[in-house]
Amino acid sequence: MTVIANRNEGQRPALHFTPKIGFMNDPNGLVYSKGVWHLYYQLNDRNLVAGHPEWGHATSTDLLTWKWHEKAIKAPSDHESIFSGCCVVDCNNTSGEFDESTGSDDRIVAIYTLHTQGHQTQDIAFSSDGGYIFTPYKHNPVLDIGWADFRDPKVLWHALSNQWVMVVAKCHQFKVGFYGSPDLVHWHHLSDFEGAGVRGYQYEMPNLVEVPFDDDNQRKKWVLFLSIGPGAPLGGSFTQYYVGEFDGTTFTSDDNYLRTADLGKDWYAAQTWFNSPDGKAYGIGWASNWQYCNRVPAERYRSAMSLPRKFTVREVPLNANTKSLSLISRPIDLSIARLPSNDAAMVYTNGSAKISPSIDVIYQRHMQGSTGAFEFKLNIKSVTSPARVTVDIANPSGRSVQLNFVVDDQGMFISMDRGRIRTGSSWDHPLFDDKVCMWVPSTQSVYDVHVIIDVYVCELFAIDGAYAFTNTFFLQDGVASTLTVSQEVTDTEVFDVYELCPLASA
Repeated sequence: MTVIANRNEGQRPALHFTPKIGFMNDPNGLVYSKGVWHLYYQLNDRNLVAGHPEWGHATSTDLLTWKWHEKAIKAPSDHESIFSGCCVVDCNNTSGEFDESTGSDDRIVAIYTLHTQGHQTQDIAFSSDGGYIFTPYKHNPVLDIGWADFRDPKVLWHALSNQWVMVVAKCHQFKVGFYGSPDLVHWHHLSDFEGAGVRGYQYEMPNLVEVPFDDDNQRKKWVLFLSIGPGAPLGGSFTQYYVGEFDGTTFTSDDNYLRTADLGKDWYAAQTWFNSPDGKAYGIGWASNWQYCNRVPAERYRSAMSLPRKFTVREVPLNANTKSLSLISRPIDLSIARLPSNDAAMVYTNGSAKISPSIDVIYQRHMQGSTGAFEFKLNIKSVTSPARVTVDIANPSGRSVQLNFVVDDQGMFISMDRGRIRTGSSWDHPLFDDKVCMWVPSTQSVYDVHVIIDVYVCELFAIDGAYAFTNTFFLQDGVASTLTVSQEVTDTEVFDVYELCPLASA
């Protein structure tokens, strides 16, 4: 693979997946087969706003380089839509719909919601070519309970009970329905799950997956993702999750505590890949929010996915006395997309430059390329008296977004200032918060932070993936090209600063 150091296609992100044209939202049908990662997604290619979704399709061999394909599943008519769903590999032909000429890894089955006005059913479609062309099942629907808001099926194979298991949102009843099937065609009700987390307006996009422990891939825990929108604590939409046990019939949460998968404004509808290699859990989210997704700046396309993430679970300290088994999110390895470093582009000021008598500029770097994509890491020392670290991310016109890390004896507040005064953006929306904030408890001597900037998406991971914080921003007059880090009182280390570039075949 080679990197393209100066591609800037109308400020399209370098590594975050975006649709070729149209409006994109939820990730769908994530499946891995024959060395290929398939990403299907909600796509309205008729307009730049949500409406009349069908399934777009892209593939990758490394989760960073994506190839667009023709739409995989199209709506039967203008009065119907293909809502969210999933894909599985029916390698043993449990459905009986594949002949022997189709290789076991090419037997892809899509399970999705067919939406008509006032009615939603679960339908299926079959692909014999590894997930590129689908044929709807001639006896659809395979699950119909007569409801208007019953959608977003996620299906897995549960080996211990020897059956396919579907989780599906009973949206306005605030339940997740569990259904079982021997063949993906005939489904029977197993149970309903009613969590104690945020309800908001409705449940959407449930996702049940076994996730390995951070220190032992042989030990696993069931995680149930559940998206809410609108009605998130920060406003709009967000994804919460539950950690528990699943016995083939019933999911039982370990406790009733609310856990948030990402504490930013722009990470929604989380889904994981079926059949991920080595039994690991990989997932992705939609990097936007229903509060303003139809209005953010756009020309040919609108919205992006997050970077794919690798999920594990581990005990995370909440304070000096209590730990919680929590989801750990780490971005996939970006090493193949890193531009070789040019030391001349870096300026280590070591405190020699001062913004004020008490604030030192400790690091500055001007990027070589024009992709607007780079990553960096910080180690911020925990202190008992208030201290602050500021990261300014600016373009050549001086427009910027700013990350602030405010440390005291109880923890660290992390905020992003993405308001119009700083960014210079001519676009405005009353629900696009100028400042968004999260908090990390004081349970360690050093706070580790990993930040990835990609044109208009910022993904931040703290405490080795225990906390994630994804937000979008929109700079006027060009992409970010300068990184400046300053500190007040505390000791901060800046390291692993790399420019990130799109990948192309060698």
